[in-house]
Formats: sequence, structure tokens, C-alpha cells
Amino acid sequence: MKRLDVIILRIFLCGLPVLAGIAVFNHFSGVRALYNMSGFLFAIWMILSVYLGIRLVVSGDFRDRVLVRLTFIRERDEREVLLTGKATKTALMTSMAVLILLFCLSCFQVSFFKLPADKAIDGKTRGFSLGLNFSLFNDQGKKISEEVSDRYNVFSYNGLPLSSSTVILLLIAWQIISYNCVMKRLTR
Repeated sequence: MKRLDVIILRIFLCGLPVLAGIAVFNHFSGVRALYNMSGFLFAIWMILSVYLGIRLVVSGDFRDRVLVRLTFIRERDEREVLLTGKATKTALMTSMAVLILLFCLSCFQVSFFKLPADKAIDGKTRGFSLGLNFSLFNDQGKKISEEVSDRYNVFSYNGLPLSSSTVILLLIAWQIISYNCVMKRLTR
């Protein structure tokens, strides 16, 4: 099983840049047969990524072997094991702080707006609104009420402009970078 996992992991890691290159080539070439074959390769790569994701969650031994290589962890003696624990704790805490910040930024809504003269409130045509938006699922069918649609937004912030995939990728990079920076600081 270990040998199969290593082979699948190598195919996964090598397949990512290959698939990206094929996608770029397909975009510019338009060859139908190559387009169909790349779809098949992408489907296989997605199945491998789901398998590896499940293995990383379920198998502690596999997770340790893979993530140690990704994060460049070296534990040669007891001192380095202690430093790894401290660096891991710091990386966890800073990641939690970043997650709380991202959560707040994704929930808050701020809007500065101008109203038409006939819709003025107490003779005032400018205003601002503060809001909180929290939902467990993506709302695809958001509708703007008639009362809000008549105003001219000067500035509006309705949450993070990043996709969930981008946020997750940034958090993975943050974990690895913060761990390695703390380890370098601690080993000096």
C-alpha cells in the first residue's frame, strides 16, 4: 500500500503542472481530440486528488510522511522536536488569527450611498449602512430590494472578493510559510 501511495502522490504532483500546460495548449490550439483526451486525464487526476485527500485525513502515517516533505520539517534530535512543537503552535495560532480576520471581513457589509432627491430621508441625500451577512451556504439568488436599488453607491463592501478556493490556497501557503519562518527564528 505504501508503494501505491508513493506512486499516486508522484502522479498527482507531476500531473498538476502537466495538466495546466495541456489546458493552456488546448485553449490556443482548439484540437478536438486533444481536448477530449485532456478531459479524461483531468478526470483521472481529480479522482487521484480525492483519494489522496481522504488518505491524508484518515492515515496518520501517510499524513506525516507527506506533510513532513511539504513543510520541510526536520526532526533530527530532541531539541528540534521541541522547536517543531513551538513552531507548530505559533503557526496554528497565527493561522487562527488570520481565519478570524477573514471571517470578520467576509461577514461585514459597509455602504456609502447617495439617494435621489425624491427619496431623501429627512432632507438628506447621503448616508451609509452597516450590515452583517452570515449564511451557511452560498446564496446564488440574492435579490436587491426596490428601496435599495434606487440609491447610487459611492462605496460598497460586501465581503471578500476572493473565491473560497483562493482563500483555502492562501491559508495552506500561510501555514507552511509561518511554520518555516518561526522555525528559522527559533533555530538561530
